[in-house]
Order: sequence, then structure tokens, then C-alpha cells
Amino acid sequence: MLDLLPQDELLTFDEAAHVYRLNAQPVPSVTQVLQLIDSFDGVPMDVLEAAREFGQHVHRAVELDSKGELDEDSLDPALAEYVAGWRKFISDRKAKVLASEVRVASRRLRFAGTLDSLLYIDDRHWLIDVKSGAIPTRTVGPQTAAYAHALNECCFPGRYGPFLRACVQLMPNDYRFVPLADRRDWNVFLSALNIHHWRNS
Repeated sequence: MLDLLPQDELLTFDEAAHVYRLNAQPVPSVTQVLQLIDSFDGVPMDVLEAAREFGQHVHRAVELDSKGELDEDSLDPALAEYVAGWRKFISDRKAKVLASEVRVASRRLRFAGTLDSLLYIDDRHWLIDVKSGAIPTRTVGPQTAAYAHALNECCFPGRYGPFLRACVQLMPNDYRFVPLADRRDWNVFLSALNIHHWRNS
């Protein structure tokens, strides 16, 4: 296991309002920043809300499963199939879960977020974003790049080397592993962040 994550005590998260604060001052979340370029035009709001809610349940089930705390008897059958997909991924890749649902922040650039999983696969450290939609959004690359930047700034500066990034797209009883290595990802996020700060200054 990784050492206990040195979570910044000045970083807080109001789950009900979905607001991150650094030194008691609100900062945008990674997903909030990327709303600028993540378009869902034409998708009915009720469909988006249902997908968002189901995705939250999948993330929570995966987190509990990774910690060995999942109550399978109370698990909805639809969710159980996605957990089975996650377990298949972990087994196939011989992955070791190092941490789940890790809150990170950049003091310098003023943003925060919660990454899904840190894994150890084939002697390398991986930052994994879990998706449950039919097609991962294009912004998953910039999203994970932002998490990686904040992770290295607030938690592991130089201690573990660069984290490789990937998306694990879960589906019933299966998964798709999508490495993320586009060098433009960080610049895309940084551009969106600059526009967000400019709009809200």
C-alpha cells in the first residue's frame, strides 16, 4: 500500500453542495471546469440525471469493493454486473488497489477534485478514472491530467514518479481499458481552467 495520503487539512469538501474549499475559499472542481468543453447538447435532462445518478452508485460500489466493505446481498442486480466488470479488470490486470476516492487540490492553480483509483499494475503506478457510460467522454483525458497534476503537487511530489493514466469503462460483467497518453490533455484542462477563473474573477 502507499503511505497514508497526506491529505491537505486545508482542503474541505461540502458533499451536499458539491463545493471544494481551500483555506475556506471556494475553488472549482475538475469536472466543473471541464463543463465548459464537455457538451451534452441534445441529450434530455432526465437522461443525463439518470446516468449521473447511476454513475455515482457504480463509483460507490467500486470504492466499497476495493476496500472489502461491499455488502453484496444488498446490491442492486444492475450494479452487481458493473462490480463484476471491475473485478474482472482487477483480476485480468493483476492490479493492486492502492487508494480509492482520493481528494486532491492544486494550491497554485486553485482547483480541486476527487480521483477514482490509484492502482499498481505491471510495476507501474496508474491513476484510473472509472466510467459507466456507453462511450467515455473526450474530457476524460484532461480530467485525469488535472488529477495527476494535483496529486503530484499535494501528495506525492517526486516520490513515486509520474502516474500513468487510464480510463476503465465498465459494462455488465466486462470492461474496456483505455490508456490516456495525449500530451495535449493537461494544456486543454489548463485552458479551460484559465477561462473559468477569468469568467469568475
